[in-house]
Formats: sequence, C-alpha cells, structure tokens
Amino acid sequence: MHPELGIMKKEENKYTIQLESMPFGNNDFQYVINDSFFGERDYSEVKSGVVNLLLNVQKLESMFILTLNLEGFVVLPCDRCGDDYNQKIDSVAKIFLKYGSVNDIDNDDDDVIFINKNENDFDLSDIIYDYISISLPIHRVHDDESLCNQDVIKYLEENKKRQDEQEAEVGNPVWSDLMKQLKDKLDN
Repeated sequence: MHPELGIMKKEENKYTIQLESMPFGNNDFQYVINDSFFGERDYSEVKSGVVNLLLNVQKLESMFILTLNLEGFVVLPCDRCGDDYNQKIDSVAKIFLKYGSVNDIDNDDDDVIFINKNENDFDLSDIIYDYISISLPIHRVHDDESLCNQDVIKYLEENKKRQDEQEAEVGNPVWSDLMKQLKDKLDN
C-alpha cells in the first residue's frame, strides 16, 4: 500500500519487460519458470517443472522482435499408466510486438501482437505458458513402457486379453451385422 495515497500498488510481475526504457538493439533476459509459475495458473495441466527461458528482445523503431528459447522439463501424468513423468521441453519461438491497432491492420499471423504506442511494459507470462503448452506432445507417455506403473500395465494387458477372448467367442456384433448386409447384397 502506498503510504501517502492509501492505495495498493500493482504487484510487479517478474515476467514483465519494460518497453519504453529498453535500449535499441538486442537485449537479453533470463528467467527460470518453476512450480510457483505453474501454480499461479488456473486450470493448468502442468503443475510443476523447471524450464529455463532465454529471451532476446530486439528493439526496433516500430516494433520488438522477441525470441524465446525454452529448455527444461515439466511434470505430466502419463496417458498410459497415470503416473507422473518428466516431459522434456525444448522449443524456440519468435514473436513480433508491433505498434498499432488490431482493428486498423488486417493480419492473421498468430505470432504478431499489436500494442498501443503508449504501453510502457509488456507481460510475458501468458505467452510463456502458451508456448510451453503447445510444445507438449499430444500423446503423453513415459519414454519407455518399462518406466510405467507395472501394476497398471499388467491390469491393462489382462483386460485387453479378456476383451479379445470375449469378442472371439461372441463375435463383434458390428462386424457381424456388416458382413450379413454385404452377403445379402452379393446374393441379390
């Protein structure tokens, strides 16, 4: 709280870059994204991890070019066994911050963000989270099945075997019906 005014000061975000005071040319920043970062996110599928971010910001007259190099790991549940595993993160992204208004400029490029000329700072936290998220694989499993929870793997194998045996005994009703329809067509 500001003592004279009796108002709360905005909490400073360590993932905010100061645009106005930044010198022209290349500017390098380094961040460590950790459990507290992921914990601040509502509905995050990533709850923990350590990702090093090397950020290069090239300030030009009318825009900023941000290059994000993300390296590290996040902890995710395995789609196969449900246990947590470390998923490697190794990603590079380039983003353009341009002065202007989205309404004035027709641009469908997702890597271009328009900012107001009066903006003095830019919060990177959502961009960091988004690029970590899109670097995750669709199928999230341990690198080797032997690293999975073996009790779950055994259960899945037994269940699959039992299901295959039942289908062999009864036959698959969908295929049986299709085969009957095909046979009827051929006979006519």
